Amino acid sequence: MTGVLEFGALLACLMDRRALDVAALSAAASTGPEELRAVLDGRAPSGRLLRELGPVLGLHAADLFVLAGQPVPDDLTPVTRNPNWSVSHVVYNAMVMPAENRRPLLDAIRAQPLVRREGRGGVDRSYHRYELGFGAVLLELTHSRNLSWTCTAKALYAVTGGRIYLAASTIGGVGRGAVEVTPELVAGFAGLLGISARDLAALGGIRLPDDLPPLHSRAADVAAVIWEARRLTTTQLEEVCLTSCHLAGR
Repeated sequence: MTGVLEFGALLACLMDRRALDVAALSAAASTGPEELRAVLDGRAPSGRLLRELGPVLGLHAADLFVLAGQPVPDDLTPVTRNPNWSVSHVVYNAMVMPAENRRPLLDAIRAQPLVRREGRGGVDRSYHRYELGFGAVLLELTHSRNLSWTCTAKALYAVTGGRIYLAASTIGGVGRGAVEVTPELVAGFAGLLGISARDLAALGGIRLPDDLPPLHSRAADVAAVIWEARRLTTTQLEEVCLTSCHLAGR
C-alpha cells in the first residue's frame, strides 16, 4: 500500500518495540516460528494469525486486519450499520464530565447485553472511498470504530484538548490524500484510536518529534468509550447517551 510500511516490516518494528523475538512471539501467539518468519519476509499474514497476534501485541485484532491491508472480517466489525448511529454526544459528555465519572460510563457501556450481529456492521458510505496510503489507513481504523468523518473530527477535538479542530470534509481529505498527515495529526488519531503514537507513526514512516504536545488527560478514557461503544445498537447507544448526560451533570 502506497506510503504505508509493509506488514512484515511493521510487525518487525512492533516486535522490537515490545522486546519480542520470533520464538517469544510464536509461543505467545500459539503459532509456528516458520509462519512468523515468512510474514516478516513479506508473505501476507493469514486471518488466523492476525487474530492471534492482536492480544500479544496489545492491539485489537480488527485493527491488525486494517494495518495488514486486509478487509476486517464481519464478526470483528461494529454491531450496527445504522447511518444514524453516532457516539459524538457520548464523547462530548465524557469530555466534560468529572474524571471520576468516566469509569462508571465505561461500566454502563460494558453492562449492555451483547446483541447478535447480523451481517456486516460499521460505517459504509458511498463517499468513503480513499486513495491508497497512510491517510486511508487512518480513516479505515476510525471506520472500524463506527466513526463517521464528523464523529472523527469531534473525537480528535476531545483527545487533543481542542488543539485539533477540523471540519468533517478535512477528515475526508486525510483519507483521500489531499490533507497532509502531520506528526501532530498522527498523535491525535493515535489518541482517539487507543493505539501507541509511535506504533502508528511507524506504519506511515513518520518521525514524531520529542516536543510533540501531549494528549489531554482524558484521551485514554475517550478512546476506550469509542471502542466499547462499537458493540452497541442504536437503541443501546441512546440509553448510554442518557447515562452519560447524567454523569456529566447535564
